[in-house]
Amino acid sequence: MKLKRFAACVLAAVLACMTVTGCGGSIDANAPGATLNGEEISLGFMNFMAKYQQAAYDLSYVMFFGPDYWSQEVSEGETMEESAKSGIAESVELLYLLEDHMADYGIEITQEETEAMKKAAEQFLSGNSKKAVKQMGATQEYVEEMLRLYTIQQKMRTAIQEEADVEVTEEEAAQRTFSYFRVSATGTNDDEGNTVDYTEEEKAELADQMKDTAAAAKKDFQGTADEKEYTVSTYSYGTDETSMDENVIKAADGLKEGEISDLITTDEYYYVIRLDSEFDEEKTAAKKESLINQKKSDYYTEVCDGYKEKATFEINEGNWAKVKFDRLFGAPAQEE
Repeated sequence: MKLKRFAACVLAAVLACMTVTGCGGSIDANAPGATLNGEEISLGFMNFMAKYQQAAYDLSYVMFFGPDYWSQEVSEGETMEESAKSGIAESVELLYLLEDHMADYGIEITQEETEAMKKAAEQFLSGNSKKAVKQMGATQEYVEEMLRLYTIQQKMRTAIQEEADVEVTEEEAAQRTFSYFRVSATGTNDDEGNTVDYTEEEKAELADQMKDTAAAAKKDFQGTADEKEYTVSTYSYGTDETSMDENVIKAADGLKEGEISDLITTDEYYYVIRLDSEFDEEKTAAKKESLINQKKSDYYTEVCDGYKEKATFEINEGNWAKVKFDRLFGAPAQEE
Protein backbone atom coordinates (compact mmCIF):
# COMPACT_ATOMS: atom_id res chain seq x y z
CA MET A 1 0.00 0.00 0.00
CA LYS A 2 1.45 3.38 -0.98
CA LEU A 3 2.41 6.00 1.58
CA LYS A 4 0.24 9.03 0.96
CA ARG A 5 -0.65 12.25 2.77
CA PHE A 6 -0.50 13.42 6.42
CA ALA A 7 -1.89 15.59 9.28
CA ALA A 8 -1.19 17.02 12.76
CA CYS A 9 -2.79 16.18 16.07
CA VAL A 10 -1.90 15.89 19.73
CA LEU A 11 0.37 12.96 18.93
CA ALA A 12 2.73 15.33 17.14
CA ALA A 13 3.67 16.94 20.44
CA VAL A 14 4.31 13.53 21.96
CA LEU A 15 6.58 12.57 19.11
CA ALA A 16 8.51 15.80 19.30
CA CYS A 17 9.17 15.38 23.02
CA MET A 18 9.93 11.68 23.14
CA THR A 19 13.67 10.91 23.46
CA VAL A 20 15.23 7.46 23.47
CA THR A 21 18.67 5.97 22.97
CA GLY A 22 19.81 2.67 21.51
CA CYS A 23 21.46 0.87 18.66
CA GLY A 24 20.07 -1.72 16.28
CA GLY A 25 20.29 -3.73 13.11
CA SER A 26 18.42 -3.40 9.84
CA ILE A 27 15.78 -5.16 7.75
CA ASP A 28 14.74 -4.94 4.11
CA ALA A 29 12.42 -1.95 4.41
CA ASN A 30 11.06 -2.42 0.89
CA ALA A 31 10.00 -6.02 1.48
CA PRO A 32 6.29 -6.65 2.04
CA GLY A 33 5.23 -6.84 5.68
CA ALA A 34 1.61 -7.63 4.82
CA THR A 35 -0.98 -7.24 2.08
CA LEU A 36 -4.40 -5.67 2.48
CA ASN A 37 -6.90 -6.36 -0.27
CA GLY A 38 -4.01 -7.14 -2.58
CA GLU A 39 -1.95 -4.01 -1.80
CA GLU A 40 1.39 -4.34 -0.06
CA ILE A 41 2.24 -2.62 3.20
CA SER A 42 5.99 -2.20 3.50
CA LEU A 43 7.91 -4.09 6.15
CA GLY A 44 9.83 -0.90 6.83
CA PHE A 45 6.71 0.96 7.91
CA MET A 46 5.38 -1.94 9.98
CA ASN A 47 8.80 -2.30 11.62
CA PHE A 48 8.77 1.39 12.54
CA MET A 49 5.26 1.12 13.99
CA ALA A 50 6.40 -1.86 16.06
CA LYS A 51 9.65 -0.27 17.27
CA TYR A 52 7.90 2.99 18.10
CA GLN A 53 5.57 1.10 20.44
CA GLN A 54 8.47 -0.92 21.80
CA ALA A 55 10.31 2.28 22.72
CA ALA A 56 7.30 3.58 24.64
CA TYR A 57 7.00 0.26 26.50
CA ASP A 58 10.72 0.00 27.25
CA LEU A 59 10.85 3.39 28.92
CA SER A 60 8.14 2.29 31.38
CA TYR A 61 8.27 -1.48 31.78
CA VAL A 62 11.96 -2.40 32.01
CA MET A 63 12.26 -0.96 35.51
CA PHE A 64 9.34 -3.09 36.71
CA PHE A 65 9.73 -6.36 34.78
CA GLY A 66 13.43 -6.49 33.91
CA PRO A 67 15.31 -6.33 30.59
CA ASP A 68 14.00 -9.69 29.37
CA TYR A 69 10.31 -8.84 29.70
CA TRP A 70 9.65 -9.13 25.95
CA SER A 71 10.48 -12.84 26.09
CA GLN A 72 8.25 -13.51 29.09
CA GLU A 73 5.10 -15.53 28.47
CA VAL A 74 1.89 -13.50 28.82
CA SER A 75 -0.51 -16.22 27.72
CA GLU A 76 -0.22 -19.89 26.93
CA GLY A 77 2.45 -20.27 24.25
CA GLU A 78 2.71 -16.52 23.51
CA THR A 79 5.43 -14.10 24.61
CA MET A 80 5.02 -10.41 25.31
CA GLU A 81 6.78 -9.65 22.00
CA GLU A 82 4.48 -11.93 20.00
CA SER A 83 1.41 -10.47 21.66
CA ALA A 84 2.52 -6.89 20.99
CA LYS A 85 3.38 -7.61 17.36
CA SER A 86 0.00 -9.23 16.81
CA GLY A 87 -1.71 -6.12 18.15
CA ILE A 88 0.45 -3.85 16.02
CA ALA A 89 -0.37 -5.77 12.85
CA GLU A 90 -4.09 -5.52 13.63
CA SER A 91 -3.69 -1.80 14.27
CA VAL A 92 -1.96 -1.27 10.92
CA GLU A 93 -4.73 -3.17 9.17
CA LEU A 94 -7.43 -1.03 10.79
CA LEU A 95 -5.61 2.24 10.10
CA TYR A 96 -5.52 1.54 6.37
CA LEU A 97 -9.09 0.26 6.32
CA LEU A 98 -10.25 3.50 7.91
CA GLU A 99 -8.31 5.39 5.26
CA ASP A 100 -10.10 3.39 2.57
CA HIS A 101 -13.47 4.54 3.97
CA MET A 102 -12.63 8.23 4.40
CA ALA A 103 -14.85 9.24 1.50
CA ASP A 104 -17.85 7.57 3.14
CA TYR A 105 -17.73 10.25 5.83
CA GLY A 106 -16.30 13.14 3.85
CA ILE A 107 -13.02 13.00 5.78
CA GLU A 108 -10.05 14.91 4.35
CA ILE A 109 -6.57 15.88 5.42
CA THR A 110 -5.88 19.58 4.89
CA GLN A 111 -2.70 21.10 3.53
CA GLU A 112 -2.22 22.88 6.85
CA GLU A 113 -2.38 19.56 8.69
CA THR A 114 0.07 18.04 6.22
CA GLU A 115 2.60 20.81 6.81
CA ALA A 116 2.21 20.53 10.58
CA MET A 117 2.90 16.80 10.41
CA LYS A 118 5.95 17.34 8.30
CA LYS A 119 7.37 19.65 10.97
CA ALA A 120 6.42 17.23 13.75
CA ALA A 121 8.24 14.40 11.98
CA GLU A 122 11.33 16.58 11.55
CA GLN A 123 11.28 17.39 15.26
CA PHE A 124 10.94 13.73 16.14
CA LEU A 125 13.93 12.71 14.03
CA SER A 126 16.12 15.55 15.29
CA GLY A 127 15.01 15.09 18.90
CA ASN A 128 16.18 11.48 19.14
CA SER A 129 19.69 10.08 18.95
CA LYS A 130 20.90 8.77 15.59
CA LYS A 131 21.26 5.31 17.13
CA ALA A 132 17.68 5.37 18.37
CA VAL A 133 16.36 6.54 15.01
CA LYS A 134 18.27 3.76 13.27
CA GLN A 135 17.11 1.11 15.73
CA MET A 136 13.53 2.29 15.28
CA GLY A 137 13.82 2.31 11.51
CA ALA A 138 12.37 5.81 11.58
CA THR A 139 12.34 7.98 8.45
CA GLN A 140 10.63 11.24 7.64
CA GLU A 141 8.23 9.32 5.40
CA TYR A 142 7.33 6.71 8.03
CA VAL A 143 6.78 9.20 10.85
CA GLU A 144 4.58 11.35 8.62
CA GLU A 145 2.65 8.26 7.54
CA MET A 146 2.00 7.21 11.11
CA LEU A 147 0.76 10.68 12.01
CA ARG A 148 -1.41 10.82 8.93
CA LEU A 149 -3.04 7.47 9.65
CA TYR A 150 -3.62 8.27 13.31
CA THR A 151 -5.21 11.57 12.36
CA ILE A 152 -7.50 9.82 9.89
CA GLN A 153 -8.41 7.35 12.62
CA GLN A 154 -9.23 10.17 15.02
CA LYS A 155 -11.44 11.91 12.47
CA MET A 156 -13.12 8.68 11.40
CA ARG A 157 -13.83 7.69 15.00
CA THR A 158 -15.50 11.05 15.60
CA ALA A 159 -17.55 10.84 12.41
CA ILE A 160 -18.63 7.24 12.97
CA GLN A 161 -19.61 7.86 16.57
CA GLU A 162 -21.61 10.94 15.59
CA GLU A 163 -23.82 8.82 13.33
CA ALA A 164 -24.46 6.25 16.08
CA ASP A 165 -28.12 6.10 17.09
CA VAL A 166 -27.77 5.54 20.83
CA GLU A 167 -30.30 5.89 23.61
CA VAL A 168 -29.90 5.60 27.37
CA THR A 169 -32.99 5.22 29.51
CA GLU A 170 -33.38 6.71 32.97
CA GLU A 171 -33.45 3.21 34.40
CA GLU A 172 -30.09 2.40 32.83
CA ALA A 173 -28.44 5.56 34.14
CA ALA A 174 -30.13 5.97 37.56
CA GLN A 175 -27.62 6.13 40.41
CA ARG A 176 -28.07 5.68 44.15
CA THR A 177 -25.39 7.08 46.47
CA PHE A 178 -24.38 6.02 49.95
CA SER A 179 -21.70 6.99 52.46
CA TYR A 180 -19.75 4.29 54.24
CA PHE A 181 -16.90 3.46 56.53
CA ARG A 182 -15.28 0.07 56.69
CA VAL A 183 -12.78 -1.92 58.72
CA SER A 184 -10.67 -4.84 57.56
CA ALA A 185 -12.04 -8.15 58.77
CA THR A 186 -8.86 -10.10 58.05
CA GLY A 187 -5.90 -8.17 59.42
CA THR A 188 -4.13 -4.90 60.06
CA ASN A 189 -0.88 -3.14 59.16
CA ASP A 190 2.07 -3.01 61.52
CA ASP A 191 4.35 0.00 62.01
CA GLU A 192 6.34 -0.96 58.92
CA GLY A 193 3.26 -1.24 56.70
CA ASN A 194 3.23 -5.05 56.57
CA THR A 195 -0.11 -6.85 56.73
CA VAL A 196 -0.61 -8.91 59.88
CA ASP A 197 -3.49 -11.43 59.85
CA TYR A 198 -5.87 -11.50 62.80
CA THR A 199 -6.06 -14.62 64.91
CA GLU A 200 -9.45 -16.31 65.26
CA GLU A 201 -9.77 -14.83 68.73
CA GLU A 202 -9.00 -11.34 67.43
CA LYS A 203 -11.53 -11.76 64.64
CA ALA A 204 -14.26 -12.70 67.11
CA GLU A 205 -13.39 -9.72 69.31
CA LEU A 206 -13.43 -7.36 66.33
CA ALA A 207 -16.83 -8.67 65.21
CA ASP A 208 -18.30 -7.84 68.61
CA GLN A 209 -16.74 -4.39 68.58
CA MET A 210 -18.10 -3.66 65.11
CA LYS A 211 -21.62 -4.63 66.18
CA ASP A 212 -21.40 -2.01 68.91
CA THR A 213 -19.97 0.50 66.42
CA ALA A 214 -22.81 -0.18 63.97
CA ALA A 215 -25.36 0.33 66.76
CA ALA A 216 -23.77 3.67 67.66
CA ALA A 217 -23.67 4.71 63.98
CA LYS A 218 -27.42 4.16 63.79
CA LYS A 219 -27.77 7.18 66.08
CA ASP A 220 -24.90 9.31 64.74
CA PHE A 221 -23.20 8.04 61.59
CA GLN A 222 -20.61 10.79 61.09
CA GLY A 223 -19.99 11.28 64.80
CA THR A 224 -19.26 7.59 65.29
CA ALA A 225 -16.88 7.57 62.33
CA ASP A 226 -15.07 10.64 63.69
CA GLU A 227 -14.80 9.15 67.17
CA LYS A 228 -13.33 5.93 65.81
CA GLU A 229 -11.17 7.87 63.32
CA TYR A 230 -12.70 6.00 60.38
CA THR A 231 -12.62 7.57 56.95
CA VAL A 232 -16.08 8.16 55.48
CA SER A 233 -16.28 7.67 51.70
CA THR A 234 -19.14 7.82 49.20
CA TYR A 235 -20.13 5.36 46.51
CA SER A 236 -22.66 5.56 43.69
CA TYR A 237 -24.13 2.59 41.87
CA GLY A 238 -26.81 1.56 39.40
CA THR A 239 -28.31 -1.49 37.77
CA ASP A 240 -25.01 -2.47 36.15
CA GLU A 241 -23.05 -2.52 39.42
CA THR A 242 -20.22 -5.09 39.54
CA SER A 243 -17.43 -3.48 41.59
CA MET A 244 -18.80 -3.17 45.12
CA ASP A 245 -19.43 -6.32 47.19
CA GLU A 246 -22.92 -7.67 46.53
CA ASN A 247 -23.72 -7.80 50.24
CA VAL A 248 -23.16 -4.05 50.49
CA ILE A 249 -25.30 -3.35 47.42
CA LYS A 250 -28.07 -5.60 48.73
CA ALA A 251 -28.07 -3.68 52.01
CA ALA A 252 -28.07 -0.33 50.19
CA ASP A 253 -31.04 -1.43 48.07
CA GLY A 254 -32.97 -2.06 51.27
CA LEU A 255 -32.47 1.46 52.65
CA LYS A 256 -34.45 4.63 52.16
CA GLU A 257 -32.77 8.01 51.90
CA GLY A 258 -31.14 8.95 55.22
CA GLU A 259 -31.36 5.45 56.71
CA ILE A 260 -28.32 3.70 58.17
CA SER A 261 -27.60 0.01 57.77
CA ASP A 262 -26.90 -2.67 60.31
CA LEU A 263 -23.40 -4.12 60.31
CA ILE A 264 -22.58 -5.59 56.87
CA THR A 265 -20.07 -8.44 56.82
CA THR A 266 -18.11 -9.39 53.70
CA ASP A 267 -15.14 -11.67 53.20
CA GLU A 268 -12.70 -8.77 53.59
CA TYR A 269 -14.43 -5.93 55.45
CA TYR A 270 -17.05 -4.84 57.93
CA TYR A 271 -19.18 -2.04 56.49
CA VAL A 272 -21.66 0.47 57.87
CA ILE A 273 -23.43 2.56 55.24
CA ARG A 274 -25.89 5.46 55.08
CA LEU A 275 -28.02 5.96 52.00
CA ASP A 276 -27.59 9.59 50.96
CA SER A 277 -29.71 9.62 47.80
CA GLU A 278 -32.19 7.26 46.21
CA PHE A 279 -31.71 9.14 42.94
CA ASP A 280 -28.49 11.14 42.69
CA GLU A 281 -29.13 13.60 39.85
CA GLU A 282 -25.50 14.64 39.40
CA LYS A 283 -24.17 11.08 39.37
CA THR A 284 -27.03 9.95 37.14
CA ALA A 285 -26.23 12.65 34.59
CA ALA A 286 -22.56 11.65 34.62
CA LYS A 287 -23.47 7.97 34.26
CA LYS A 288 -25.79 8.75 31.36
CA GLU A 289 -22.99 10.55 29.54
CA SER A 290 -20.64 7.67 30.26
CA LEU A 291 -23.12 5.11 28.90
CA ILE A 292 -23.73 7.19 25.78
CA ASN A 293 -19.99 7.42 25.14
CA GLN A 294 -19.60 3.70 25.72
CA LYS A 295 -22.38 2.87 23.27
CA LYS A 296 -20.83 5.18 20.70
CA SER A 297 -17.49 3.49 21.23
CA ASP A 298 -19.12 0.08 20.84
CA TYR A 299 -20.71 1.26 17.59
CA TYR A 300 -17.33 2.44 16.30
CA THR A 301 -15.85 -0.97 17.13
CA GLU A 302 -18.77 -2.67 15.38
CA VAL A 303 -18.19 -0.62 12.21
CA CYS A 304 -14.46 -1.37 12.29
CA ASP A 305 -15.12 -5.07 12.75
CA GLY A 306 -17.38 -4.89 9.70
CA TYR A 307 -14.55 -3.40 7.66
CA LYS A 308 -12.26 -6.21 8.78
CA GLU A 309 -14.78 -8.93 7.94
CA LYS A 310 -14.95 -7.73 4.33
CA ALA A 311 -11.19 -7.27 3.96
CA THR A 312 -8.43 -9.71 3.09
CA PHE A 313 -5.40 -9.09 5.30
CA GLU A 314 -2.38 -11.39 5.13
CA ILE A 315 0.83 -10.98 7.11
CA ASN A 316 4.08 -12.03 5.45
CA GLU A 317 5.08 -14.28 8.32
CA GLY A 318 8.66 -14.75 7.15
CA ASN A 319 9.41 -11.03 6.90
CA TRP A 320 7.37 -10.05 9.98
CA ALA A 321 9.32 -12.60 12.03
CA LYS A 322 12.48 -10.57 11.35
CA VAL A 323 11.10 -7.70 13.43
CA LYS A 324 12.38 -8.38 16.93
CA PHE A 325 12.45 -6.50 20.21
CA ASP A 326 15.84 -7.90 21.21
CA ARG A 327 17.51 -4.52 21.74
CA LEU A 328 15.99 -2.20 24.28
CA PHE A 329 15.42 1.54 24.12
CA GLY A 330 16.23 3.68 27.11
CA ALA A 331 16.06 7.26 28.32
CA PRO A 332 19.25 9.28 27.73
CA ALA A 333 21.54 10.02 30.65
CA GLN A 334 20.73 13.37 32.24
CA GLU A 335 23.48 15.96 32.29
CA GLU A 336 24.20 17.64 35.63
